[in-house]
Parts: sequence; C-alpha cells; structure tokens
Amino acid sequence: MANPSVSLSSVYWRRICDALRYLGRDLHHRSFTVTAERRELLWAEMDRCLELANRIADGGGNDPPEP
Repeated sequence: MANPSVSLSSVYWRRICDALRYLGRDLHHRSFTVTAERRELLWAEMDRCLELANRIADGGGNDPPEP
C-alpha cells in the first residue's frame, strides 16, 4: 500500500478520479442484472466511488483527500 504522505502529481490524481468514475459506471451497469437488494448495495458503492472522485477533484489533486 502506498504511503499517503507522498505527494502525487495532478496527473496521477486525475487518473485516480477517472478510475473511480469508471468503477462507478461499471457498478451501475452491473446493477441491471441483479436482485433489488443487491442493486441497492451496488448503487451505494457507486455513490461512494463518485463521491470520493469528486472529493479528490475538488482538492486540486496534489494532496490526498481528507478522511
């Protein structure tokens, strides 16, 4: 696991945001083939992925996000 105190360039933070958004979209697509109970779990996870991507993007990308 990476040391969270290491500063990453904005390019890497952008890639992390893009990956989180891609994961959120993937979870959304998967939710159409599962039961309603499972769908709620997938949507909650999707929301967390998108929320984290937004928090990182709003932070400027040079510092790790606040917990």
